Amino acid sequence: MIRPQDVSYHTPQDVQYDWAETNFFSFHVPEANLTGWVYLIARTGLGSMVCDIEVMDRIGRITLETVYFDFQQHLPLPEKLENFSLLNGLSLKTENEPRDYVLDYQGTDDTFFKLKFTGLMDPFDIHDPSMDPLASVDPNQSGFGSAYANHFDMTVHTTGKVRIRGKDYDIDCVTTMDHSWGPRNERGMNPMGWINGNFGIDFAFQTIWKLDQFKQGWDQFELAHGYVLIDGKVKGLTKGRMQAVRQGPFPAGYETVLTDLEGREYIFTGTTVNQTPWACYSNIMAINSTVKWFHDGRPGYGLAQENWPLDRLTGKGLA
Repeated sequence: MIRPQDVSYHTPQDVQYDWAETNFFSFHVPEANLTGWVYLIARTGLGSMVCDIEVMDRIGRITLETVYFDFQQHLPLPEKLENFSLLNGLSLKTENEPRDYVLDYQGTDDTFFKLKFTGLMDPFDIHDPSMDPLASVDPNQSGFGSAYANHFDMTVHTTGKVRIRGKDYDIDCVTTMDHSWGPRNERGMNPMGWINGNFGIDFAFQTIWKLDQFKQGWDQFELAHGYVLIDGKVKGLTKGRMQAVRQGPFPAGYETVLTDLEGREYIFTGTTVNQTPWACYSNIMAINSTVKWFHDGRPGYGLAQENWPLDRLTGKGLA
């Protein structure tokens, strides 16, 4: 169970250099094919914070194709995780903990974000069997190893305004945020997928997958955790399968079949509409994609993040 105080630091007394607390927030503007995000990594053992802010609007293969990029790896660690301002112009404050977050960012090149993320549900604790039928005390079953030793996902209603290089956009969408804490060494990270679809405040899904890049088709993904959100009710998933259509390592689309704890089956098909290789850690190539999903003819949007750890996958014939 996630408690209000879990928006704050969880620093162990004997904190090691690779301990991490992470938060991820995003927004979509479908009519402009625009996706932006803020990713935070607090390294309390080192006294530093990573803040990655990016915006994309096309299917890209190199980072130069992103619309906006502000990635800083060694910002001073703020005193509080629940209320802080960074030297790069980003501020974050929690409200109605642990469900709501207010984010402001004053960037460069006439760019700013003023966003509120309002939880549409209680945070989904992947290690709480009362919420997640696939919960396990073994972090190796988390999909991301010890990096997800503690982790929650939450579908949120994202509202506000952004300006990207002088162009203004109103934000009113449904996205998924997450928060993790635990040991997160940059060597030996697990391949995995973090994939969601959001059709409105009444319907969304979120999934975490184990990923084996050496397999093909339906064998490539194995469901680790997930839920569907229907009219405010969260239904944990008991099984799922997924396959990606690829252009090299880059997913061009997905097909997934999910089953909730009541035995109801959901079929989703999706096409990638924007994408970038994402070096959120120097030792990996994450592939961050916006996917336009369809379920029974209804369209929705979500993010698909695939983790390709370079130390584990280079030199083995994948490219």
